[in-house]
Amino acid sequence: MPDFEEPPSSVPDPNEFEREDADIDDRLEFRAAFSETLTKHGYPDTLVLARERAEEVFHDRRLEILDYLNEHNPDSVRALAQALDYDKGVVSRDLQELAQIDVIEYEDAGRSKAPRLKHSHVVVEPVV
Repeated sequence: MPDFEEPPSSVPDPNEFEREDADIDDRLEFRAAFSETLTKHGYPDTLVLARERAEEVFHDRRLEILDYLNEHNPDSVRALAQALDYDKGVVSRDLQELAQIDVIEYEDAGRSKAPRLKHSHVVVEPVV
């Protein structure tokens, strides 16, 4: 009978893990539980951001963009920039960052993209 090695299993051994990975998993579970609790108490469709991601969202210009999108449905990025009296490039970069962390999304509006809030609520995970 030929002597051969079995290929390594693609399933990780649950007893072998890095502590950093476990901390990340714990935080994801915590955010998921926090989101479920908010949903049960009348806040459905809530995005729970990690504390580290909050500073990407919560500065004056981006809050102004989010406030505007909460009240209005601009036809395009250009229309949003004009309404807020900001440079289109600056607004476009802000929207890209907000889309990357799942706060906004785009609707097709003919030849342009219309930015929209993706969630009814956005909160930051508790600090303690």
